[in-house]
Order: sequence, then structure tokens, then C-alpha cells
Amino acid sequence: MNRKTGIQKRLFFQHLLIISLTVSLLEGVFFVSIYQYYYKSTEEMLTAHAKTSANFAMRFLDISPFNIQLNLSKLLNEFMMPQAEMQIISPSGDIIVSSTGFPTNETIDTEQLRAATIEQPAAWKGRSKIADERIMATIVPLQYEDETFIYFRYVISLSLIDQLFWKLSLFAIGIGILIISLVMLFSVILAKKITTPLTNLTEASKQLAEGHFTTRINENYIGELGTLATSFNELGRSLLQHENLKNQFISSVSHELRTPLTSIKGWSETLISGSLDDMQELITGLQIITNETDRLKTMVEELLDFSQFNHQLLKIEKTTFPICTLISEVVLQFDKHCKSKQISLQVEAVPDILLYADKNRIKQVFINLIDNAIKYSDQGGNITIDGTVDQASLICKVRDTGAGINKKDLPNIMDPFYKANENVAGAGLGLAICQQIIKLHHGQLTIESEEGTGTIVTVILPL
Repeated sequence: MNRKTGIQKRLFFQHLLIISLTVSLLEGVFFVSIYQYYYKSTEEMLTAHAKTSANFAMRFLDISPFNIQLNLSKLLNEFMMPQAEMQIISPSGDIIVSSTGFPTNETIDTEQLRAATIEQPAAWKGRSKIADERIMATIVPLQYEDETFIYFRYVISLSLIDQLFWKLSLFAIGIGILIISLVMLFSVILAKKITTPLTNLTEASKQLAEGHFTTRINENYIGELGTLATSFNELGRSLLQHENLKNQFISSVSHELRTPLTSIKGWSETLISGSLDDMQELITGLQIITNETDRLKTMVEELLDFSQFNHQLLKIEKTTFPICTLISEVVLQFDKHCKSKQISLQVEAVPDILLYADKNRIKQVFINLIDNAIKYSDQGGNITIDGTVDQASLICKVRDTGAGINKKDLPNIMDPFYKANENVAGAGLGLAICQQIIKLHHGQLTIESEEGTGTIVTVILPL
């Protein structure tokens, strides 16, 4: 019992440490990002306005130390900035006039004035002694005959930005605490799920050691625990084969499942929150959910088909049907998709003959082949389908002008879970299933391809 408790605590604290470090890192990145977004953007806005105003005033207005007093109002009116106070400062740091219209005894530090140049205005953040609030100010000099005679100073209150920054920070901290709490709860549950079967396995091992050879344990455990239980009950039979298949399945399918699920979850949360006011955007969201659901459905159907083929459970139900009609139906099914990608899909010549085969499975083969051709074809590509009859066999070829297949990938392209291009959606089962379907019809499926030129897939079926 002490060992069980020790494992539970160890797992709990390991998960807590990892998630705490991860959340802290993400929180830090978030804080820096919102700081840069709000404070830096405000500073850049003030600096840009100050620089532009100073350059414009010196270039286009007739102002000098001799007439500055006569032009104070004009300068304020011309160069004041919305939501910011504009001040005109003397070289000694005294505020000559302010856009607020109120007199002030505040004196600006001459070090700030000396640090400011026309090309690089000086920015300052701190607490105003007069207003008793945090402010941001930008100072830029105006020169006459290379001598500075006044400064423009733009001041903006940071109260609202500070409030927003702290609200977002507190919200992020709250989310972080919530995530850590959920992970702590999950860790407790996971630790129990791990230690409970270990305890059961220990007890069963003792009974087995005592001669109770009929003792068995529950195999319905996750991951390696399930494998351990299976090894105990089956004495290692077929363990390596099933483990390899499981790892291959997880490696090939996990990403493909995660992508549509992420899209569905994101749009579902958006729809639930009611933040979509645009009907077109609402329709787009629903369409994405529908499309991603179809992707998941197709993937699950491929996995089921592969499972049936792998266990030799699939039965072929042959009927007689015109192959020309079937191919026309498949082409029509992809017509809209090809037009949206500006890909030409044409049937050049298919003999009008009857084929004795499983119509649905043969249709599945051509759907998969044409879908692959579309995936690997760029805008403006061409896909053609033609067929001939030779020695009591139907020979159909699907040609595309797409990216083609690398020579090193070609020998393995029809292996289960093999993908030549990891960036293309799919579990890597389509061609493997097509090959099995054609084999069940005592036919052949071959692929010829050259990278950068295109691919030709040949289907040979007995009549």
C-alpha cells in the first residue's frame, strides 16, 4: 500500500511540476505580448505623431524664437493629438502652454529634453505629480538655425491601459490556476488508474505463484497497462505484433484525427458563445464543421475497412454493372470540387462493357484514386481517365499532372499507414485498401510516377 501511495504522489507531483512550468511559461509570453501590444503601440503612436508634427512645423510653418509667442495657439490647433494633451515646452523645461488650457507649475526634467532629438523623440513613462496618475509622454525638439527653441510634448494617461492590462493579467492568471487545478484532478484520477491495475497484477501474480493457474486479470486498461495485462494472460503470444500495430496506428492517425477535431471544437465554441453576428460567417462555420465531420467519417470508414481486410472478414458481393456509368458517376461526384480548385477532370475513353464485380467496392477504388490525384494536383492541373479491354481484362488508368511520387517512396506507397507527403491529409490507408479490393477481385493495381511530372495508376480487372 505504501508503494502504491508513493507512485500516486510521484505521478501527481511530476504532472503538477510539468504543467506549472508550462503554464508559467505561457503566462509569461502572454504578459510580454499584451505589454508590447498596448504599451509599445501607444508609445509608437505618440512618437510617430510627435516626429511628424515637429518636421511639418519646421518645414512648412514660419516659426522662430522671435514669433513663437504669436503662434502658440496655431501650433496647438494644428498639431494637437486626440485623446492626448499637447504641451509646448521651453528649453528650460517650463510648460509655456497646454492644450488643456489650464496653467501648470510643472517643470520638465532637462535630461529628458536633452535626450530628445527630431529623429528620435524621447519617451517617458511614470507617475504625474500633478494628476497623480501614471502617464506616458513623448518629447520632440523644434530647431531654428540648428538651435532648439521649443519642444512639443504629448502626454497620454495610462489609467485605462493599466486597468485593461491588469484585467487581462488577472484573467490569464485565473485561467492558469484553473488549468493547474484540472491537471491536479486529472493526475489523481490517472494515478489511481495506474496503481489499481498494478495492485491487481501483484495479487494475481501471487496467486499464480501459489499454483492457481486459472487466475486471470482484467485486460481493459489503457496503454502499457493493457499490454502488461495481455502479456500476463496470454504469456506473451503475439505481443510484439500487436504493439507494433498499435504504435504505427497512433503515429499515423493521431495527427489526422486531431486536426478536424480542433476545427470542429473551435467553431463549435464560437457558435455556442454567440459571437457570430454575420450570417455568412455562421454558414461558413457550420460548413467547416460539416466538412471536418465528413473527414472524420471517411477516416473511420477507412480504419474499419482496413480492420476487415486485415482480419479477412470482408466479403465481396459481385453484380453485373456497366463500368462506363460507374466512372461517370464518380467523375460527376468530384466535378464541383475540381472546379473550385481549377483542375480539369475528364474521361477520355472508357469501353461500354459490363463488369462482374462488387460495384460499391470498385466505386470506392476510383473515388480514392481520383481523390488522391486531386490532392496532389496544383491549380490548372489535368486528371484524365481512360480504359481499354485486353485479353478478357479491363484496364483503366487514372493519370494526373500533379507533384508525382519520389522514387524512394514508390515501393512502399501502398503499404498501410505509409504517406509520401506528411503535409497531405489522410491516414495513409487509401491505397492499401484499394490494393486489397483489387486483389479480392483477382486483379492488379500498379502505380507509375515521376516526381514533378505526375502519376499513372493502372487498375486491371478480369471481365
